[in-house]
Amino acid sequence: MNSNPMIKKGLSQSTDFSQEVMSVKGTRNKTLTLVGLTSIVAVCMYILTSYQFTMTGDWTLSTGLSGVSAILGFILVLMMVFRPKSARTFSTLYALVEGVFVGAISTRFSYYFDGVVPKALTLTLLAVVFTLLLYKESPSLAGKIRRGVIILTFTIFAISILGLLFQMFGVPFILFGSGPIGIVFSIFTTIVAIANLMIDYDNIIIGARSGLPKYMEHFFAASILITIVWVYVEMLQLLAKIAQSSSE
Repeated sequence: MNSNPMIKKGLSQSTDFSQEVMSVKGTRNKTLTLVGLTSIVAVCMYILTSYQFTMTGDWTLSTGLSGVSAILGFILVLMMVFRPKSARTFSTLYALVEGVFVGAISTRFSYYFDGVVPKALTLTLLAVVFTLLLYKESPSLAGKIRRGVIILTFTIFAISILGLLFQMFGVPFILFGSGPIGIVFSIFTTIVAIANLMIDYDNIIIGARSGLPKYMEHFFAASILITIVWVYVEMLQLLAKIAQSSSE
């Protein structure tokens, strides 16, 4: 029924009604707020980590912030998945944490691959606008691609875990490289990430029509933010691989 575990958890609790029910407008406003918070914090972290690198010549702050924020973000997602009501508080905290993560990793990508950050931001924005327009014109498309997107999303997740295990033991993982196979894998992953946006939009409509509780607006808004950050990170990696491949 969905491609995002947060959406799945919310829909499974459709019997937990409150006096107020969620709406598409309310979810949209909360999504914009979360994205705005993430963007502001990301810019601040980008400036801070760039300054630290300029002064010291090392990536200690950037590496530390990106690592800690990634772990905290994952924990917050799990907490919201298992207790959707907590999204009223944790969605905002998650947006702040993701801002730290996005700003910290963007600094390093910007240093090693000139111009990839603004390109990734532009492409991510275009992806969001494109999928919104596509969903508006053909809402039934989300239902048609839902099963395939779910399977591909979990496949990518499994491959990523395998790749991380390879890297932990110092074994090169070809799909993470900058060669043709690595670039094709990044393009594939980026397309799947963008497709998840379509599914998320559809799930919000389903949630609103099902009369889910008001707190689910925070839940669904956080879910959209998760997907947007995923698209941005994949765009960064794809552009970096292309740049690295061109320079070799």
